[in-house]
Amino acid sequence: MNKSEIKTNPKTNKLSYKVSLGGIVASLCLLMMFLTAVFPPLNMTLPLFAGMFISVVAIETSPSWALVTYAAVSILSFFITPDKQAPVFFALLFGYYPVLKDIIEKLKYIILRFILKLTVFNIAIVLIYQLIVKLFGVMDLMEEFGFMNEFMIPALLLICNGTLLLYDYTLGLVKECYLKWFRPTFLRKCK
Repeated sequence: MNKSEIKTNPKTNKLSYKVSLGGIVASLCLLMMFLTAVFPPLNMTLPLFAGMFISVVAIETSPSWALVTYAAVSILSFFITPDKQAPVFFALLFGYYPVLKDIIEKLKYIILRFILKLTVFNIAIVLIYQLIVKLFGVMDLMEEFGFMNEFMIPALLLICNGTLLLYDYTLGLVKECYLKWFRPTFLRKCK
């Protein structure tokens, strides 16, 4: 669904609406980031869901406001989240990817879109890996794998790329569900 097909309310152009929506979405994202302390196994999943909320700001206002919200959540999450891996995942990948996905999908060629998405994702994964290993001292974990270490990194990268494809597809479904079901059902004033 194109941005031109989305019916917008003239009130959404007001600065007060943009700031309040950005604040609400930022608080929901920060709540999810804080919940990684309560549910440590979800330190990758909750930042992923928080990123999905950022796409709501992009739909309702503009991609630039979504990026402002992303920046605010990225900075604040490092201060309020006890588990520092979750803010790294959000700041380096899941927070901006929903906005970037919309920009990339405006390109004409499908193969170019696919290559750009994988390139951005692989650069982000390598940066995340380097930060986690060097800053958080997880090198001991990698040394425990011994001879399997040289096979694990390419295997993990392959699994991560498959996860990106699944995340990209799911993000499209969530956006479509928001536009076709949630927005008309619960936000009738936006029609």
